[in-house]
Amino acid sequence: MIDFRTYREFVRTGWCAIALLCAAVSFGCVPDAARRGQAGPERGAPERPVLELARDAPWPAPYDADPIWRRAAAGDDFDRARLGRSEGAASLLATLSLGGSLGRTALAALPFARDRREVVGSLCELALGPVPPTSSWLLGAIHEALADGPRTEESVDPAADALCTSNLRQLSERSGMSPEDRDRALGAISLLAKR
Repeated sequence: MIDFRTYREFVRTGWCAIALLCAAVSFGCVPDAARRGQAGPERGAPERPVLELARDAPWPAPYDADPIWRRAAAGDDFDRARLGRSEGAASLLATLSLGGSLGRTALAALPFARDRREVVGSLCELALGPVPPTSSWLLGAIHEALADGPRTEESVDPAADALCTSNLRQLSERSGMSPEDRDRALGAISLLAKR
């Protein structure tokens, strides 16, 4: 049997708690992130390392013994094109994140991948972090992927293109940026606008 007095007291207490919570939110006692249900970055959480392509390090397996990767690292555009076509843009982008000379080889092959246009947004995100020469190599790959990419009437990802344009604009306005890198960034913005 339900004791209605206890039930009524329980309901009244619950409504009071809800009213107090609403008042706390209204008066700014609860942080914005908590109101939206988002946790802020944890203190001590590791940040994503900045991409570094200038260093040289031994290649991990299976890349170290792969003749296609080795020829692309030492070869010409024909060998890089063969690597780009065989690996695809997503695989090359994953390898790029390993950095060093292996990352440079993946980046050099990326403009030859058939699906290169699909990773331009990710390249634009990466380009904001590093310093030259890594940022210069990334800008060159972005420009080449857009210049040689297939033309379509609609963008592959309009939100990614808008973010990419914003990132490239930030890069072009950095002080100390070389004229060549500024031209690559502005040229890539122009190519994004022509879609």
